[in-house]
Amino acid sequence: MNLKKVLPNNNIDAAMKLSILFLLLSSFRLTFACTDPTKFDEINGEISTDGVFNTLNSLQIPYLFLPLADEVIGGLVANHESPIQFRLANIQGTNVYNVVAMYDDKALDIWGKEDNRICSTAFSTLREKQAHETVAAAYAFAYSGIKIVPKAEEGIRNVMENVLGLPMRYLDGTADISTPWGLAKKVIDEGVDFARTDGWNADGSLRNTYNRIPYSDFDYEDSGNNYTAYVLKNNNKKNKKVELDESGNCVVTPSAWWWEPLLESDESGYSVRQEHVTPFCGFTGRLFGLSAEEYEAFNTRKPRHDYCFESDFVLERTSALATSDKQKMEVELFDSKFTSLLPLQIQWSIKSGLNEFEFWHYDMTLVIAMYDALMLVWRDKVLFNRIRPTTVVHRVKREKATVTYAGPFQGRKQVKGIDWQPYKRTMPHAEYPSGSSCICTAYAETLQSLTNSDALGVPVEQPIPAGSSKIEPGVTPAQDLVFTYTKWSEIQEICGASREYGGMHFSKAVSAGKRLCSGLAEKIVEKANLLKAGNSDGAMVDFNDRSIRIKTKVY
Repeated sequence: MNLKKVLPNNNIDAAMKLSILFLLLSSFRLTFACTDPTKFDEINGEISTDGVFNTLNSLQIPYLFLPLADEVIGGLVANHESPIQFRLANIQGTNVYNVVAMYDDKALDIWGKEDNRICSTAFSTLREKQAHETVAAAYAFAYSGIKIVPKAEEGIRNVMENVLGLPMRYLDGTADISTPWGLAKKVIDEGVDFARTDGWNADGSLRNTYNRIPYSDFDYEDSGNNYTAYVLKNNNKKNKKVELDESGNCVVTPSAWWWEPLLESDESGYSVRQEHVTPFCGFTGRLFGLSAEEYEAFNTRKPRHDYCFESDFVLERTSALATSDKQKMEVELFDSKFTSLLPLQIQWSIKSGLNEFEFWHYDMTLVIAMYDALMLVWRDKVLFNRIRPTTVVHRVKREKATVTYAGPFQGRKQVKGIDWQPYKRTMPHAEYPSGSSCICTAYAETLQSLTNSDALGVPVEQPIPAGSSKIEPGVTPAQDLVFTYTKWSEIQEICGASREYGGMHFSKAVSAGKRLCSGLAEKIVEKANLLKAGNSDGAMVDFNDRSIRIKTKVY
């Protein structure tokens, strides 16, 4: 640096010169020494650059991890309730991003670190670097998937060994980060260990020393601030008071009607009552991206319901659904965000030509935004603790018959209130606000912010084969359907509205979920872009902070 050019005025005093010099030097980020990669041809010949690209070409995919996605997502959805799915997806997405970011010259991991950086200049060609990177992503996806969904291990190993030709034994032994699998192992072990203290009680140790129950509720004190385990509030008789006129029409219901567990059956003679799943997560769960102060600033209105009106509302909605294959399949599609939103994102990423790093940068941003949205909506579900439609319709309508959805394969018929059920299972948690609406808002706004547009640019499609319904298999839909989306907001709106179609929500929950989580994505995207630029101010979370901090918000 030529200081005479930078500081041409020789009359500037020494203190001023030192100050300017300090500012100039501080603008250059100090970097860790990177690690030279071990080339494939230096190992044993089982994996090669040409072999990697031959596999990608033969499978007609741009990213090597893609064949593993069904195994991990399937295991995630099949074995966990929805809030736990978002916790695990956040671990998975951030883990893989942390690996792929180390192949970029500037990007930092979610903690704002770069100590696992791979020297990109040591690769002979860009093609060689891309092969190394995509193999690392595949090993990271597989290894992390096994860690978070152990029941998917057999399927993951089968795909790695027999479809991708990537030996799982490479993950055995000490991690050597110069290799793709060694880097994956070190980074994923780091991420999984970090997640053990995230306030979700995933191993049950916050409640029991022995015979632990994973994700069970617990009491916890944090610097004098208490979290007390969830207690049902539905024992007050005033909350159950319903008045009907002589014709059986609803006259009066409680305006604040507490959530009541629903009875569920395995259809083999065994029935159970629900417990509110993970009621603690919005209070004790670790934040990513948002500060505690930012988290507290998001809120929605305390609900005031006329349940006489609301019982008619859900019966009208499900009456319309009864003869609409389109609505039925939209309910089924968006029931799981991991078999709808994420596949649509993957499809869009491929069509848009995102490279490996761009894909995982988007994915990391998305899973963090949806995770924080989940925690926000869970906090408010517990604070407001509102009743679900099934209980209200049974209590309000009783023996009174209404023309509405009569159940699988039954279409629209006269149905007594005590016989009515929504189209899909009602999840074991309070009704207001809508979790789907909140999370789908975070999803759409994240992608709008990342792409600077609501328009997808390239449309995404979801084919729905005839008879593919899980509720009415072989019958619904009567013919092939194709859902086509050209805007992120379009996906958001249908995702939220589908919960009303199916009778899982009253009239206020969807708009409340949207209101609660709107604006969250912008804060997450801002930090994600700082990480991409190599600025540690974008750190999503403090790597050295393993504490549980209770968040509170009382309206």
